[in-house]
Amino acid sequence: MASHLVIRKLFGNDNDDNSSDKHVCPAPDTSGPEIVPLFGSMTFHTFAMILTGACGIASCLIILFAVMRHSFQYTNPVQQRQIIRVICLVPYISVFSFLIVWLEGAGPYLVESLDFGSALALSAFLLLLCDYVMAHPDGFDDLFGEGALKRSQFATDSPQWLKRTWYSVLQYIPTSVIIWLATVISLAVGTYCATSNKPYFAHIWITILKLLVTAIAVVAVLRFEKRMISKLRPHSVYLKFFAFKGIIGLNVLQTLIINLLSSSGTIKPTKHLTYQDLVTALPSLILACEMPIFAILLFISFPVSPYKSGQKKGGPFKAIIDALNYSDILSALIRGPMRLVRGQQMNIIRADSMPLVPQQQYQQQYQQQYQQQYQQPLDNEPPKYGVTYDAGQRV
Repeated sequence: MASHLVIRKLFGNDNDDNSSDKHVCPAPDTSGPEIVPLFGSMTFHTFAMILTGACGIASCLIILFAVMRHSFQYTNPVQQRQIIRVICLVPYISVFSFLIVWLEGAGPYLVESLDFGSALALSAFLLLLCDYVMAHPDGFDDLFGEGALKRSQFATDSPQWLKRTWYSVLQYIPTSVIIWLATVISLAVGTYCATSNKPYFAHIWITILKLLVTAIAVVAVLRFEKRMISKLRPHSVYLKFFAFKGIIGLNVLQTLIINLLSSSGTIKPTKHLTYQDLVTALPSLILACEMPIFAILLFISFPVSPYKSGQKKGGPFKAIIDALNYSDILSALIRGPMRLVRGQQMNIIRADSMPLVPQQQYQQQYQQQYQQQYQQPLDNEPPKYGVTYDAGQRV
């Protein structure tokens, strides 16, 4: 009974409508009290614009500092390229949140752009997790099967679980673009109807599709982390998970709740908030105020200290260009993600990527694994990543 009432509330009660106006979008509720200033002569819209801009500037400065630290210590392009992409989600959301609040009329057309940035960052985050796994001596075998690296089987069939994981995440990129375009088009032709949750308007279906594709992508990364937790634990993956995925989760959840409450008439304009303030500016304002917190968490989660001891592979300009060049991830939509992951392993071999686990811990781990496999002692010098050993001979 309770679920039935929730569904009726969500989709509306069509029985109360006359057949003549059944498919007519209800006009926004502008019958509230006359708008009065929030503070002195400052309206809520002006206040929201100032606060969103201030939070955006603070967030961008924190992330800019983090990007500069990584770009000036660009010793591991394979991993740091993805790190820069992930942390740049904060300024992306901050800038678009400010534009959504500032350009009140264009806000509904811009709000879905947040999901596109989240999709790119989530794909980069999964690729970074794969890099972390492959940075271990047996990491490639964990992903592609026992003995895959030793046999140099870079072109063999990939495990189905890894394919499903990657396609579940990559689908978020084109679907976020489709959702954005569908929102813009339906708003332009008048079929979106943010004031109604009835099934013959685009609003409810776009909302459901957005929630579904986001959940599929996030759950896929969660399952990958759980499966590879033994390799990811040294990299403080739980802190990275909270700092990064919290942004995506809050963006979807807050927007969904406010949209459903406003379209169902549960919350209405007040003497301080107009209809546009309520449905467009308020979610972006809340999200923008959260960005400085997530910027600090990301700064802590992705420190530059593990990369300081390596040899620089380029300067700040190369680091920024590498991070902005999304051809690797976007090409995976056409060529397939497994080629992308195998390419990362080849990059690790060529770049002699350094480990992100303590040197002594890594050395002991590899010596133990080597002696168990070949029953031969190994010198104290640990091997370089991506170089395999066969019966004591480097090949």
